[in-house]
Amino acid sequence: MKKNCVLDLNKICNNCGECDKCDLDPNKICNNCGKCLNIDGFDTRSIRIDDVIEDETEIKKIQEELEEEKTNSADYDEINQTELLNDYDDDYVDTDKKEEIDFELIDDIDGLNEILEDEEKRKKYIEETYPGMFSIKKAK
Repeated sequence: MKKNCVLDLNKICNNCGECDKCDLDPNKICNNCGKCLNIDGFDTRSIRIDDVIEDETEIKKIQEELEEEKTNSADYDEINQTELLNDYDDDYVDTDKKEEIDFELIDDIDGLNEILEDEEKRKKYIEETYPGMFSIKKAK
């Protein structure tokens, strides 16, 4: 079965390699560095892809399901908002004791921005434990 081009669904893939080119430098093959995900100031470090759908009938089926889900969700949200407004209690007090997490913002720590911007220093002093969440490495 022939595959469609991922850049032009009306074209059959001819292995031209256009889909492998870097978005930032068209003369370079993509090496998944992720720099293109940080375009326009967004701090996106990863993107999750559940599946790649190539069958056009399956694409249409999923698009219809998403449209139906969006319609049902809008109706559901409207009903829920009305119920929430009617269920509001002015005298409510949160008595659950929540564990406080000790954290500081990057801008509150002197010199941390310079470390984040310098790749060598970043690798030496901090580690990204989760996308956008950094931990300072402990001295050995």
